[in-house]
Amino acid sequence: MLEQVSSLSTVSGGSLVTAAVFAHSGMSWPRSEQYRSEVYPLLRDLITSRDLLSFRAIGWRGVLRHNVRVLSDRAGLLADFLEEKWKIVGRLTDLPDEPNWWINTTSIETGKNWRFSKREMGDWQFGRHYNPPFGIAKAAAASAAVPYGIGALTFVLPKDGWHRTDPATRQPLGRTALSASRVRLWDGGAYENLGLEALYKPGEPLRGCDFIICSDASGPLMPPGRGPVGSLLRGELWSPRLFDVTSDQIRALRSRMIARDFESGTIRGVLLKMGNSVRDIDVKLNRLREPQEYDRFLPDYESRLALNHPTDLKAPSVDMFDRIARHGFEVADAVLTGRAQAAFPQTRPWAD
Repeated sequence: MLEQVSSLSTVSGGSLVTAAVFAHSGMSWPRSEQYRSEVYPLLRDLITSRDLLSFRAIGWRGVLRHNVRVLSDRAGLLADFLEEKWKIVGRLTDLPDEPNWWINTTSIETGKNWRFSKREMGDWQFGRHYNPPFGIAKAAAASAAVPYGIGALTFVLPKDGWHRTDPATRQPLGRTALSASRVRLWDGGAYENLGLEALYKPGEPLRGCDFIICSDASGPLMPPGRGPVGSLLRGELWSPRLFDVTSDQIRALRSRMIARDFESGTIRGVLLKMGNSVRDIDVKLNRLREPQEYDRFLPDYESRLALNHPTDLKAPSVDMFDRIARHGFEVADAVLTGRAQAAFPQTRPWAD
């Protein structure tokens, strides 16, 4: 169904993978068959063979060469490694007109959702610019720049071309003077970890689409980590406990909001949550399959392994990649076909 995608809104790891999809599809959105036969195998090899930010990725020579940046500009290193290791070398203006891709970050200066797209960047308080001059790798790196673990990425901004905009409609209201020559951008998850705001506001119609698939790939709230130094050496993304607790609560509240709007019929769509096995989903949908049918799906413990894979920028093993990819497919398939069966009860769309 990739041919029917009209809008994308990504945050964090979703921005990194989407950047790779565009970069390795000739700066176009791939067709379904092209994705299956060409893009997916390439991404599988890419992601499982190259760390993006770890001691192994930097290496001893890199530590000597980038010693100051390892301490103070890890987000900039991530952007460089996206270009060097994942070959993401295009610019935002090279992206196709459709689908429209929103890359979500968080502005330290305003505390608002700063977004990049082909034709726009900024937030409603800082202002918006309609010719963003940056590379895709840099925007994606900012979207994944986990506070503390990676840290903010600084952008030197163009002096002219900024507009005030209506916070409700995003329409320009008039030119405005640049309030600062630079902006520091954090991971979009610091503002809202589902990347929904570009397309959805509670109680309102969807923007840029008529059916939304919200993928919640967040892991559970884990015990406190090893601290910043130990985590960095292991390639893990450390953040203070208070930040983790707050992010988990924001995600839970956002999930409840969009689920409530689905149930009320205000908008159409589904929420896909990592960690739910097919059996879990069937129980929630009050749907029964023959017991032997569940042998075709990942068992519950495999779904938990996928859910509990740590958030880091190290290359996963091929087995872990395949487990996560299969789990994602099974969740999407079970939820979407369950919704179709509820809408058309005379059919059993999952039977094939």
